[in-house]
Amino acid sequence: FAAAMASVELSVSLNDRIDETAALADYLAPASHSLESWGDAQPRPGVRSVVQPTLRPLYDTRALGDSLLATARASRGGAAGLPGGSFRDVLEAAFEAEGLDWNEALAHGGAFDPQSFPQAVPVAASLARVEFEEPHFEGEGAHVLLPVPSTMLFDGRGANLAWLQETPDPVTKIAWQSWAEISQASAEQLGVGPGDVISIETTYGSLEVPVWPRGAIRDDVVALAIGQGHTVGRYASAQEDGTPGGARGVNVNDVLPALTDESGGRAWLTARARLRNTGEYQRLPFTQGTDNKRGRMLAESISLAALASGENPFAANEGLPASSGHGAAEDHGGGHAAAGASDGGAHHDGPHEMRRLYDPADDAMEDEPYRWGMTIDVDRCTGCSACVVACAMENNIPQLGEESVLRNRQMSWLRIERYVGEGFQELEVGRPGPKNHEKLGDTDVRNSPMLCQQCGAAPCEPVCPVIATYHTDSGLNAMVYNRCIGTRYCSNNCPYKVRRFNWFDYQIEGWPEPMSLMLNPDVTVRGQGVMEKCTFCVQRIQADRLQAKTDGRAVGDDIQTACQQTCPTDALVFGNYKDPDSRASELAEKNHGRAYHALHVLNTRPGITYLAKVDRSGSAQHAQSSTTRESRSVENAGVGRPVGAEAGEERA
Repeated sequence: FAAAMASVELSVSLNDRIDETAALADYLAPASHSLESWGDAQPRPGVRSVVQPTLRPLYDTRALGDSLLATARASRGGAAGLPGGSFRDVLEAAFEAEGLDWNEALAHGGAFDPQSFPQAVPVAASLARVEFEEPHFEGEGAHVLLPVPSTMLFDGRGANLAWLQETPDPVTKIAWQSWAEISQASAEQLGVGPGDVISIETTYGSLEVPVWPRGAIRDDVVALAIGQGHTVGRYASAQEDGTPGGARGVNVNDVLPALTDESGGRAWLTARARLRNTGEYQRLPFTQGTDNKRGRMLAESISLAALASGENPFAANEGLPASSGHGAAEDHGGGHAAAGASDGGAHHDGPHEMRRLYDPADDAMEDEPYRWGMTIDVDRCTGCSACVVACAMENNIPQLGEESVLRNRQMSWLRIERYVGEGFQELEVGRPGPKNHEKLGDTDVRNSPMLCQQCGAAPCEPVCPVIATYHTDSGLNAMVYNRCIGTRYCSNNCPYKVRRFNWFDYQIEGWPEPMSLMLNPDVTVRGQGVMEKCTFCVQRIQADRLQAKTDGRAVGDDIQTACQQTCPTDALVFGNYKDPDSRASELAEKNHGRAYHALHVLNTRPGITYLAKVDRSGSAQHAQSSTTRESRSVENAGVGRPVGAEAGEERA
């Protein structure tokens, strides 16, 4: 493409930002962003929509229509025959010429004629119409090169967005970089481990990329995500890392032929590759070190057989009757059951009291009408991480870059934990890096969103020397950022590790112009030395509370957190646990047979109820692991002795 473009006599880029194509152009005439421009569209008959700007141009740019008009008027033919005025004037005149009311179109977002809408035509689907040809692979090598769309960047169009770069891949939990995925057997043959650099060689070229061995990939496949390898762009390239013009990751197109498939699109599955160990090592920015949950109550699963029994197999680990419901609207006359196990405590050897998520008879704030909480359905979570990006945008969470992620300094308030099965208790040793326990064909993979649990007995609160973190009347574990002096005691005492520390003044360094214009004015921008975390989008709670006061109504399910609002599968539901009719309470009560609380054995009394993933495979192994949890060994977040089978039976 670069060679073809160089042969053009004159090339002008009308892009609104610099990319590889714009860098090759002779002239740059940057167009205004679509949110700064006027325009129209006709996606189908009967629909004529209007594109209206939401703000004036931030920079010295011009709308595409205005650039074309100015160029035509300055040409040798002059302005003869051209409409006068700006592109907006031309647009308005075109609407009026068609007999459409411009002001009415602006008010309604367009002009619509339902009589002209195309009628739906039923289409019969048949497998006989599906044609498929075996792919033809060029070159030699024991592995098939499998390019896959990036989960975050797709084909690279999102590579210059820092939020997408810093959001880790849902499977590998790697951010900001490229990596090659091969099977464990292939890794052993090459003598490589996570982060070791391999060379992928095809007939068309070679590239070097760090490797990430997986158990759930075929031995004859090497997979590589497309979308990286840019040399131009603030975040798409290595410019922010101090290497202007340097590529971020690798471009898989460098080792592929320029072929098209029967649809006319790029043919991806075309080449065989030879893999070679280069002997080099590159540390990858991982955000999760292992997919082994070691039997802890983090991402639970339940078989259909256990679910049909009507009993809760997780209740024994929480000191609750196995058949009890969620209990948000129930009075259990005491609110807790004694564990009665000498080794049931996480930090002590005495009797350990296990409390309900919320019990009005036991709570000191029983007259408060609200106890904010969230119900998270692990069975619905796909790990897409849309909630992670939404949380960052809503709460002014800075994106720090690859180097900070390498140092485990990422600031995300919400992460998606990915575990394989129940895990095992043995400690893992070896070089730091991800530990992958997937098996080809085994689909027992669980995605579990992890955010501040808004604990009723929060371990972070009593250790704060300045009361920067405290408990509100409505059950929120709140933060007063101006009080925080950065001791990080709260982070050390949090078993969920959901608190973040501002190592630098990210509000200055992390928001270069014009990115500061998109900050949410309802959320404080935190400074250096301050701890921060999720507060269930308290700014939205407060806004709805003020509006409810004006409307004379109660605060209820009208509130949606940013993560809930964005979740495509409705896996996260926020609400008032004291209201039995709230969606969060109803969802937890309706699915009480698979409700549990993360690491509840630590008596933190979380404000988040998880609903276990449903295993529909009918596997006897899964059924047994789901129905006998009270007798299995559960590690108390790595502290104290494991709770044995006898203790589990006594609790049950």
